[in-house]
Amino acid sequence: MHLKFPLFPFLAFCLCGSSAMAQYEGKIVDKDTREPLFGAYIFLKDNEGETLSSGFTDEEGLFSVEKPDTDRFWVEISFMGYKDYRKRKRAPRTNRLGTFELENDGELMDAVEIDAPHITGEVKGDTVAFNADAYKTRPEADAFDLVRKMPGVVLQNGTIQVQGEDVEEVLVDGRPFFGDNPSAALRNLPAEVIDRIEFLDRQGDEAILTGFDDEENIKTINIITKEDKRAGRFGKFFGGYGSDNNYLAGGHMNFFREAQRLTVIGLSNNINQQNFSADDLSGAFGNTDNRRGGGNDLSVRSQPGITTTNAIGANFSDEYLDEKLKLTGSYLYNNRDNVLNRYSSRDYVLPNDSLQLYQEHRSNRNRSESHRLNFRIDYDINDRHALIIRPSLGYEKNRATNQLTAANLFDMNTPISETNNTTDSERQALSFRNFMVYRYNFKKTGRNFSTRVVTRYNDNEGISDLTAVNRNFQTDLTDSLIQNSTTASDGFNYNVRFTYTEPLGESSVLRADYQIANNISNTLQEVLRQEQETGVGRLDSTLSNQFENTYLTQRAGLGYRLRKGIFRMYANLRYQTATIDSDRIFPGFENIRRDFTNILPRLRMDFRFNRESNLRVDYRTFTNAPSIRQLQDVIDNSNPIQLSNGNAELNQEFTHRAFARYRKINPETSRSFMIYANAMVTQDFIGNETFIASLDTLIQGSVLLNQGGQYTRPVNLDNFWNFRTFVSWGFPLQFMSSNLNLHTRFNINNRPGRINEQTNFNRNTSIGQGFVLSSNISEHLDFNFSMRGNYNVVRSSLQENLNQDYYTQQTRLDLFWNFVGGLFISTNANHQLYRGLGEDFDQSIYLVNLDVGYRIPPSRKAEFKLTVFDLFNQNLSIDRNVTDVYVEDVRTQVLRQFVMLTFTYNLRSFGGYRMELE
Repeated sequence: MHLKFPLFPFLAFCLCGSSAMAQYEGKIVDKDTREPLFGAYIFLKDNEGETLSSGFTDEEGLFSVEKPDTDRFWVEISFMGYKDYRKRKRAPRTNRLGTFELENDGELMDAVEIDAPHITGEVKGDTVAFNADAYKTRPEADAFDLVRKMPGVVLQNGTIQVQGEDVEEVLVDGRPFFGDNPSAALRNLPAEVIDRIEFLDRQGDEAILTGFDDEENIKTINIITKEDKRAGRFGKFFGGYGSDNNYLAGGHMNFFREAQRLTVIGLSNNINQQNFSADDLSGAFGNTDNRRGGGNDLSVRSQPGITTTNAIGANFSDEYLDEKLKLTGSYLYNNRDNVLNRYSSRDYVLPNDSLQLYQEHRSNRNRSESHRLNFRIDYDINDRHALIIRPSLGYEKNRATNQLTAANLFDMNTPISETNNTTDSERQALSFRNFMVYRYNFKKTGRNFSTRVVTRYNDNEGISDLTAVNRNFQTDLTDSLIQNSTTASDGFNYNVRFTYTEPLGESSVLRADYQIANNISNTLQEVLRQEQETGVGRLDSTLSNQFENTYLTQRAGLGYRLRKGIFRMYANLRYQTATIDSDRIFPGFENIRRDFTNILPRLRMDFRFNRESNLRVDYRTFTNAPSIRQLQDVIDNSNPIQLSNGNAELNQEFTHRAFARYRKINPETSRSFMIYANAMVTQDFIGNETFIASLDTLIQGSVLLNQGGQYTRPVNLDNFWNFRTFVSWGFPLQFMSSNLNLHTRFNINNRPGRINEQTNFNRNTSIGQGFVLSSNISEHLDFNFSMRGNYNVVRSSLQENLNQDYYTQQTRLDLFWNFVGGLFISTNANHQLYRGLGEDFDQSIYLVNLDVGYRIPPSRKAEFKLTVFDLFNQNLSIDRNVTDVYVEDVRTQVLRQFVMLTFTYNLRSFGGYRMELE
């Protein structure tokens, strides 16, 4: 049994209560976004218009007014920028008036923007809203082009970051749009239909239903559309053909009728555009700056290499039963044919100042297709009962042929061993996930009970055929290997939580919860090895395995929330028990069971100094269980000179995380400042233990590892920690009608690893500085100019001669200029600089796309465009990966120079359109 205590003191607190007065209570929110409205006035009046009682909302949109001595009265609500609300109401039996929804007054907002064009937005609690009309973009720009101009927004390796945090979700008028695919959402909504953009920390679904904010927030972009653009048809269609038989075709079509909305998207090309985003063409340039410490390999949504893609998708949303029932759904299909050629070289960190090199060339072809279906159902049954259901279904299958040539070397001229092998494989996978939360409100305001149930199921099957020829240069012996493998795995996971919330007064709430979860998984691998003498395939018990594993956790906790003035606090203390129960069925039965007991504290504090600035401090602890692949004790010999294995004796990880963020934003002047810091320490970190054979060695008594070969398995290690901070400062440059955003980042990562029974600590420190300059001149001249430089310091505790400093820099210019009539030029120019990586990798690369086009008058909805990709024919993909036991340099084949002629048509038809769907 393991008992883990927090590293930091957990603050004690007192619970206070207060008595309720004879008052009505309720809430006022934005109808589209469900965000609370702070400062809205509410009046209860009689038939003659005399005010009986009145009040206004706090930062949470909550209000309380005295009960009038009448059973019927008029409710009137007013708030700047919203339509007035007036409705006759019968006195409720309880003290709860309910939730009132106000509609945005588009005409009033337009009037404000005309009279005061310098006002670009506003702050409402944790939500920062920017008016879209305050930012000038090129014609036919999309939501992505608009968002990237706003303060605090940074593009980092293809990911959108707002105020230093990754955007995980995009909403349109408060409703999900293409699930968890922000790129698809932003690239398929034109900027001209957008009224404003909101950046918010969205509460989880359970917190939304219960009203108890547990601070489990999701960084979200909410796009509010213009009132007069919510009914109509609009979209874009494009097609192009170029040199080397390159082609591109696709488009999107939107059908909007108020709450009822349908979007259909399609894409077909062979130029590496994989994710419904024109910006993904940068994937044709390879990977820009993915040198990450701590063993993080290339991590992008798109596959590296050159890919032919055929894809289609749809998103639908509507409301029923007087807006009580809301339905959203999306479907995505993707068919990809990927060809990858990659060269890599590694310097292994060995004790005693010795070195060993590893080089490989991979030539892979992977043909895959996937289906993904998501739904979301929100049902406000009545004031007492509410329900949210989010099911999702996925299916994927692929066929791959992987060719590998790899060698271990003492130095560049002295090989130790090599392998040449080919693997043909087929795999299919089915997954299902469902999230459901139910909430019941008691008569007392704020008292409720909720149940959250999350279930997951997955089923994977695969077959592979491996043929390998291995050579040992020390003995000058060559051997061959032919084997056939069949794998099957399935898993079922459930997570059930019961929560009770009790208000203790006007400013404090108590919550008690109990949670039980179980992750049940099964794997089967059968490997038949062909005997060289007879050619008969026989079961190899060393490489074959049947494994069953369960990870059962139970936790009970007590939470407390306090909101008073500028101060907010959420604290939670949970007691958790966990059991890992693993059974190896074949070869030979073995049971391993371990029990863990943990105390998991959580503390979060917010200081909202005013409407512009706030400070957030957060400390939490959590555990992480090893995966079944990490636990499965079976050797993987797909690369015979690099064997790997699982470890059934792994413990769970225990992590402490501290976070702080100060933010000051004045959207009226477009000035913003934000500083973010995050520190994390992990006990029993699941790292790697690597053995490099100095002589021919038998692994587990039967699998040969030739001299110089590597054998790796996961182990628990301590002293894993990292710290990172991010500072952003944005302000307008009035003299050139542009906005400048400066950002600085500092990261340090300490990752342990074990090699040949000695522990190595690789410490990677990175200091980065960058800026983004975005024009706000006119739709005829639009540019975004950015630069990001990173200085990296790599230190190894075992090998000082592998210590190194290197610098990488990426500069990018996106320019659109409509210089006369319908004629325009545009360019996407990238400059990549590498210094300190070595003679073969120090490069200065210019990657330029150049467009010359004509938009056909008078509507200019259609355009022809001639594009030259990689104008200077310098495209390269270079990566450096720093792990616990090696430093690796990688070159990947990329798409080279070609020319393409493209025709695009933009459809716009708003107002009066009616869409009828059965």
